[in-house]
Amino acid sequence: MRAIPAILVMVLALSACGTQAKPPLDKSVDSRLSNALPIRVAAVGPGTIVESLGVQGRLDVWQRVILSPKVSGIMQDIPVLQNQEVKKGDLIFRLQAPIADVEASLRAQSKLARARRDLDRRLQLREIAPETISISDLDTARDLVTDSELEVALYKRREESRTVSAPYSGVLLMPPTTSAANTQPVIPGQQIGEGFQVAELLDLSRYRLTLDLPETNLRRLAIGQNVEITAIADGVNAIGKISSLPEAIDALKGSGRVLVDIVDPPKTWRPGGFVTAKLVLGETQAPMVLARDAVLYRENRPYAWVAEEHEGILVVRRAWIDLGPGDARHLAVIKGITAGERIVTEGMSGLSDGVPVVVRDSATAAAANADEAK
Repeated sequence: MRAIPAILVMVLALSACGTQAKPPLDKSVDSRLSNALPIRVAAVGPGTIVESLGVQGRLDVWQRVILSPKVSGIMQDIPVLQNQEVKKGDLIFRLQAPIADVEASLRAQSKLARARRDLDRRLQLREIAPETISISDLDTARDLVTDSELEVALYKRREESRTVSAPYSGVLLMPPTTSAANTQPVIPGQQIGEGFQVAELLDLSRYRLTLDLPETNLRRLAIGQNVEITAIADGVNAIGKISSLPEAIDALKGSGRVLVDIVDPPKTWRPGGFVTAKLVLGETQAPMVLARDAVLYRENRPYAWVAEEHEGILVVRRAWIDLGPGDARHLAVIKGITAGERIVTEGMSGLSDGVPVVVRDSATAAAANADEAK
């Protein structure tokens, strides 16, 4: 074997001293990053917890009135159909007077005419021959005219009461939905007695909601408090106000009746419709608040995934937490995490302690979706 020249040895030594070889790339790090799960995070911070109570109920009108004639008669005209809207002053029904009332009214008018003629004649005689007519005779004639006028006015009012109009705008029900004796709508020509319940008028300009609530919740409510009302049928919302709180508690149920008035209800609402009432019981300022979707449970024990740096790689850690009060969207955290930590809010599937992750913001997600579409 030939010996390596000394000068060549020196050149190789100097080259080794002047240039250090780069360490080989850790292929395991590249592999972990390429397998990182996409997530979204949110920092833990203070917030407001709005404690509320959701209760279902049925809408009722604020007022209703039974329309009945004050005198008897024969149904002559019913221009409004069942379940139709009417305006204030619209004709609901008109009765025709019985023959007996018509004849009695004519007799009263004839009696009044005779009484007036008799009074006029006595007044003329009094002027011509005062000694023939006494003051007492004149008073008697005047009293007869007054009584006759009252009788005519009585029959006139009876005739007017046979025409019934809407006292306010609303929806007409015939027959009434209340426990009326009649169960069928009246028809023209039908004999109607005094006080017969012909129709029921519902005032739709204002609704009332009756709720039975536990005693513990009643103490956290106040008259005039706003209540969010949502119709189950179409999801339309409206704001009502608590108009009445119970002064006593039902001993058997342990609850009290709360009345909520909706002054300006949506036009699509109907009496008897099912709604959900959201009542705010109180607000709590919490130092640390999490979104409900970020809280998971294992054996009924709550936890959240915390994203943190570990050896230059973003990984997740399971953090067992203690929870405080919450509302529909947020939960207060008492301990287990600290303010400012990044909590996983989306992409929890497949996570475990130490799994590498990559934060996926809105821009990244849009680009990824575009690439997938291609």
